[in-house]
Amino acid sequence: MSESRPSGALLSSRIGGLAARTALPLVVPPFAALVYPLILEAFHACVTSLMSGHAAAPALRTALAVLLLILALAMPMLALLSAFSLGEIQEPSLAQRRARAVALLAVAAPPMFVFLGVELYILKDPVPELWLWAAFWLAAAGLVVFSDSKTTIASLPGAKPARAGLRVVHGLSALGILVIFLALHLANHLTFVAGPEVYRAVMKTVRRVYRQEVLQPLLIALFLFQVGSGVYLATRASAQPMDRFRSFQIGSGVFLAAYVLGHMNSVFVFGRLYLGIDTDWSFATGAPAGLIKDAWNIRLVPHYGLGVFFVLSHLAAGARAVMLTHGVRKAYADRFLIGSATAAAGLAFVILFGMSGGRLSFALP
Repeated sequence: MSESRPSGALLSSRIGGLAARTALPLVVPPFAALVYPLILEAFHACVTSLMSGHAAAPALRTALAVLLLILALAMPMLALLSAFSLGEIQEPSLAQRRARAVALLAVAAPPMFVFLGVELYILKDPVPELWLWAAFWLAAAGLVVFSDSKTTIASLPGAKPARAGLRVVHGLSALGILVIFLALHLANHLTFVAGPEVYRAVMKTVRRVYRQEVLQPLLIALFLFQVGSGVYLATRASAQPMDRFRSFQIGSGVFLAAYVLGHMNSVFVFGRLYLGIDTDWSFATGAPAGLIKDAWNIRLVPHYGLGVFFVLSHLAAGARAVMLTHGVRKAYADRFLIGSATAAAGLAFVILFGMSGGRLSFALP
């Protein structure tokens, strides 16, 4: 008969294939994070061969290096896209809930990898960092794969939305950081393209503001509050279904929580205490080797570039939420976030271009 029932082996094969297709999107973010350091290593290998002058097909090697760097920058975006899809599921299974949490965590892979490298360097590298990195993300993937994927959960028990007052204070804290520090710091970073002399001159000026004896402890307290309250708000919000704009806001917030803690560790613990140096131009650009050519420093390129992008985009996402609260049409609020994120990407490129050695001296008098 042409329409006979499939045999037991064929049926099992089809069921297994369906399970694989269902589970695959859930484990893409942790495995993308797992290979992230390998992408950076491959990029460095291409650059090293080009610098040696003995690379076969240098044009092809250059194209491959550019592609690998783009892949490293795109890895958190891949995790974010997965979080978008998982966040829209109205009644997710336990596996899908955990997969969304892992996807949001994978967005923060670049600052997490920097933090791991700094800590192991301080500890004299007791274990290879790739071992720890692989163990963490394999465990995260296992947590998703071996979770219940059949029983749906409308909402987590006891998970209530955070109080509006905390969201308001979180926003006011972000505004304080923007006024005291962030606007000046990013303006200073834009002068990377003008060279070290201009950068250092501007740095000395803006540091007179945020390094005052009163303001610097306040700024640190604001950052710590921002991280703590942001993680709490993200945990509460992620317990419910959400649209892609809301998922972007939470994902960018998770990245910034890891970035802020890692950056404070690098500046205060590693730079000032461990090395006893000023965290100026040389510290930021990985001098004398630079960001691009050094095997360790290359991890700072996605770290810094995405840091600028996400901090500005997260502020825009917060502004979008305020706009919606005050009756602005969703279409306009969404366009505002998209436009702001596009501008943030442009600004991040300019800063990263300067940090990596690019100069716009021809545009200066």
